[in-house]
Amino acid sequence: MRRYWLISLAIGGGAALIVLALALGGVIDPVVERLASLYEARGWAIDGEWMRWRWLEMTVVVVAALGVAWAVIEVSPLFGKITAAVGGLLVLSVLSPIFALYGVLFDPLAPLAAAALSAIGAFVYARTPAGKRKGLLEEAVGPRISAGIFRRLLESPTDPGFEGTRREVTTLVCCLFPPETGHAGNAPADTLTMGSLFLRSVSTFLLGRGAYLEEAGPEKVRVSFGMLEATPDHAQQACRAALDLRIRLRGLSQEFESRWFHTLRYGIGIESGEMTVGLVGTPERFFFAGLGGGEDFAGRLACANRRFGSDLLMGPETYRRVRDRFEVRPMEMVYDPVACQLLEIYQLLVPVEQFSDEERERRDHFWRGVILFREKRREEALEAFSRARVPGVEDGPLAYFTAKVQDAVALPESRPLRLVRELTEEGHARLIEKF
Repeated sequence: MRRYWLISLAIGGGAALIVLALALGGVIDPVVERLASLYEARGWAIDGEWMRWRWLEMTVVVVAALGVAWAVIEVSPLFGKITAAVGGLLVLSVLSPIFALYGVLFDPLAPLAAAALSAIGAFVYARTPAGKRKGLLEEAVGPRISAGIFRRLLESPTDPGFEGTRREVTTLVCCLFPPETGHAGNAPADTLTMGSLFLRSVSTFLLGRGAYLEEAGPEKVRVSFGMLEATPDHAQQACRAALDLRIRLRGLSQEFESRWFHTLRYGIGIESGEMTVGLVGTPERFFFAGLGGGEDFAGRLACANRRFGSDLLMGPETYRRVRDRFEVRPMEMVYDPVACQLLEIYQLLVPVEQFSDEERERRDHFWRGVILFREKRREEALEAFSRARVPGVEDGPLAYFTAKVQDAVALPESRPLRLVRELTEEGHARLIEKF
């Protein structure tokens, strides 16, 4: 913590200089002479002969001043600060009697005065907004961010917006889907172990990528990028972290299969939006949180992966921010009850630089198939989807849309289906699956 080291050096160094100036000027000598008489009266000296180590006294003065200043500033709880200051003073007070037993006259007043001045200066600084920042950070966001982010926030000239501010934030939600019916009979201990592994793997990885951990549980982890600091590329950070997290979860899935014969099924949702952030809660228990943004929509996108057979979906706002840097595929138009409108969602594929021409051509066929399906040109949509298929490779979203088109081709529209279509597509009603 460079800031606290410098402040400790300034406070401790200033206190040491004042005390050394007084000591070298002879102000403290009468006290030392009276102390020597007291020790002689108790028989601690031989014929009144004392050794005096001035260099040791000055060294202890400097070390005591710097040490007490650093301890009081570095320790966050008030009780800890008081304990550090009192403990330092007690240690310094016993040095002179101990040295006197060995015939060394040691000045205790100068170190005690330096330590006391440093403690007073450190307590005064701890009452300032800059001095309170570490305690606030530890209580509000301590375990929710990485050590590197914590140090950067501590050294920042401005606070993270404790009193409230608005920021553009990208929210990433990762959900663990429940096991299939055939694996639902796992022992409770195994189920908890799987949830713990998922929680630890996802949260640790995303913290290492600079995310702020908002919610963590055995079935759901929610983080935000750009929440603690105004970050212009927060959407790109979230997308790259999601792509790398997908690789990490593939390795975790192999562990699940080897230990429990259970395939890890998960979904990741990403959405961006403006969020009001700041400290919330009671004075005794508060934390850093955000209101608004795209966290609700991101959570529903994460769950929607189970329906589409995908693993990573993003909302329209995130797509608008990263469409020049990442390749995506369109999914469906879903209803957002917060925005009260239909929004198109996308499957995140890979960064642009990692997308080959062949993959781009198949993606374009998929995109064309989705558009044709929406226009009810089903035969042409099936042909486009067939061109987008890679032989021998499982593609969940492609299988989902192909099945929908085939069902629409095979089954004639009945009167109930026609009424539903008229209500949902031409009227104002919405199917429950759209919510």
